[in-house]
Amino acid sequence: MLEDIRYTLRSLRRNKAFTTTALFGVALGIGATTAIFSVVNLMILRPLPFAAEDRLVQIYRTPAERGRALAASDVEEFRTAGTSFESISGYNVGARYLQVTDGLERVMTVDVERGFFSMLGIQPAVGRAFDQSDISNVALASDSFWRRRWRGDPSAIGSAVTLDGASFTIIGVMPESFQFPYNAASLLQNVAAQTRTDLWVLREPPPGQQRRFGFSLITGRLKPGVTVAAAQSELSLIMQRLDSQYPDRIRGLGVSVIPLTDAIVSRPVRRSLFILFGAAGLVLILVCANVTNLMLVRTMTRSKEVAARVALGASPSRLVRQFLTESLLISLTGGFAGLWLAWLGTRQLMNIAASHLPRFHEAVLDWRVFALSLFLCVATGVVFGLAQLLTVLRTDPQSVLKETSGQHTMGASQRRLRDGLVVAEVALAFILAIGASLLVRELIRLQNTDIGIVTENVVSIHVGQQLAQAGDGRQFYEIAERVRQMPGVIQSGFTQMLPLQSWGWFANSADFPYRGQQPTNGELFTMELRYVTPGYFETLGISIKRGRGFEASDMRGSGRVIVINETLAKLAFRGDDPMGKETTRGTIVGIVADVRQVNLDREAAPEVYYPIAQNWSQVGELGMSLVVKTSGPPLPLIDGIRSRIREVNPNLAIFDIKTMDQVVADSLSDFLLYLKLMSTFAAVALFLALMGTYGVISCIATSRSREFAIRAALGAGRTQVVWLVLSDALRLTAAGLAIGVTGVLIARPLLANLPVTVRPPNANTVLFVMVLIAAAAIIACLMPARRAASEDPLSTLRDN
Repeated sequence: MLEDIRYTLRSLRRNKAFTTTALFGVALGIGATTAIFSVVNLMILRPLPFAAEDRLVQIYRTPAERGRALAASDVEEFRTAGTSFESISGYNVGARYLQVTDGLERVMTVDVERGFFSMLGIQPAVGRAFDQSDISNVALASDSFWRRRWRGDPSAIGSAVTLDGASFTIIGVMPESFQFPYNAASLLQNVAAQTRTDLWVLREPPPGQQRRFGFSLITGRLKPGVTVAAAQSELSLIMQRLDSQYPDRIRGLGVSVIPLTDAIVSRPVRRSLFILFGAAGLVLILVCANVTNLMLVRTMTRSKEVAARVALGASPSRLVRQFLTESLLISLTGGFAGLWLAWLGTRQLMNIAASHLPRFHEAVLDWRVFALSLFLCVATGVVFGLAQLLTVLRTDPQSVLKETSGQHTMGASQRRLRDGLVVAEVALAFILAIGASLLVRELIRLQNTDIGIVTENVVSIHVGQQLAQAGDGRQFYEIAERVRQMPGVIQSGFTQMLPLQSWGWFANSADFPYRGQQPTNGELFTMELRYVTPGYFETLGISIKRGRGFEASDMRGSGRVIVINETLAKLAFRGDDPMGKETTRGTIVGIVADVRQVNLDREAAPEVYYPIAQNWSQVGELGMSLVVKTSGPPLPLIDGIRSRIREVNPNLAIFDIKTMDQVVADSLSDFLLYLKLMSTFAAVALFLALMGTYGVISCIATSRSREFAIRAALGAGRTQVVWLVLSDALRLTAAGLAIGVTGVLIARPLLANLPVTVRPPNANTVLFVMVLIAAAAIIACLMPARRAASEDPLSTLRDN
């Protein structure tokens, strides 16, 4: 074996071009596959870092209307009357304002019940968790918050922090790896900075208030042997009993119980991860095909050497060992380099996707990743070795030794294998290129989608304060007015949630009757509730279709007024004129154009806009966003805007400053992540396919050199010789594209239920990619074709 290894090393050193190409290809393929698998492993295969994580479930209230919670009394009933759970804990995510030296700092908090950490089976790294002696005003800090505020000093235990004007004592610090709920502390969509949790605060309902106190999130631990279906059935029966026991509660509520792992990583996300893993696997298959073809060509150049070995008595097993040693050495060396690339790639993915996928802070290359990498190395090495071995075993050593030329010509079966590998490369490259082109097409569509707002030269600044100090919203009117008077500012206004960052407050259309409305059996729908100040519509260029927007006189104490969007006007009034209608939510004074609030891929929802001064209670934990329209680039005016805010209220927390163009870009970040990965795989696949086609056409041109020389001697021109070479390339490319089209048709169902909408490919997309790959293949093969046409026929015939 040592002799085989030494011989292989000498051979690879002599063939630097082959060795470099093979190692680079193997490292690229194994690195890409391992990097994506590390994400799949983390998100799907790796157990949650909690005790008996397979028995943890998430409990949701149904129907799943956002903003609705399950009463604490219901959760207590689950604990006392149910027999399926070891423990159940409810919790709410939100934000509070921490008192710091120069004002307020917004921190992300989770209000939890006493048994929250024991239910998860997690203990603090420093200090202790909540116990029966704790009543209220105690909290546990995250490791990052502890290090940021107290620089990791253990003596911080017992320190007091002021949250929303109340003092809380820090009794423990959670481990660095602990982060639960995953990404749940993000109150706003597409705001990466708020996907952390800073503090877990003990908060339980006061005695007698359990029916008025609710939990938006509930996690439970099943007893051993209890199934999810059994727990679901039991909780449904409890909810039905509560309906009959308390007639005044909301009727028809139910619960849904699902494994916690499914709640953390949804099915669409799982599907997209597996598609990316499959794409990386296709790249690895392409690498195998490419390196196998390189080795086949190299085997032909070594045909006399192998024939001499056989003639001198080398047994088939001896040849197997030699070729497997060479191929395994290449694959293992490339695999180690690929593992390094996977480590770099995983770190880059962490930087890009940490705010979009849960558990990314737990990303490591664990034993599953190493096992897959080792398996891929051995498998690819065996594929390379067997391909060479089959070629050698089908070669007659005597005919090889009798040949006078420098290399042996491939047999028919060997040529079919060589050509088949190229056809497979082209087909796989076509499938990946179609995937990337579909994402590019969808990106262009989304970028050209009319959001309903004007983003140019508009900046957003989020502000917040303690709810107790929010007042009636007049300060926001004053801030907007002072900012509006600044040089370079055209207009300004406040909104609670920006477009494309909003999950909104919801209400049912049944709660929106208007005076004079006739009874109707129309289908119910949900309406999103927006809270803004005068100037908001003008700042973002939201056109007022009828009536007016809000004015400074629309304050608390004046008549309640609302503005609705066009979608709500069509759905709720069905041909009636909405203007001036008195509804349960106020008098309609205006109709504005639709705005895509959640993401660019969703149509505008029915919306009701309120003047914030008439609904001041909504300015609490979410705060408000100031939007400012400027005559030029807005960022140079930020310091001045900040000063105007401080002049009105120095205790306002100011954070998350972004241009509206950045807000729109953030809304596409998930889509762009998939696009970047798929485009990278497609580019690598196309490069490998072209390299493989180039290598095969070069081999074909060399093997047909005698034929071309005879044709030239008989009068064939250079153009005819070039066409003969290119026709082989076109034949292989056409076969690959035909198989690729079939593969795309088979893979179409995979596009359903993805986190991003991807429409199936149309004829124009398929034709464009086909022409692109065919043109690239022709360009790649022009060099061997011109080289074959430029050779001297007399010297070629004399040498052969």
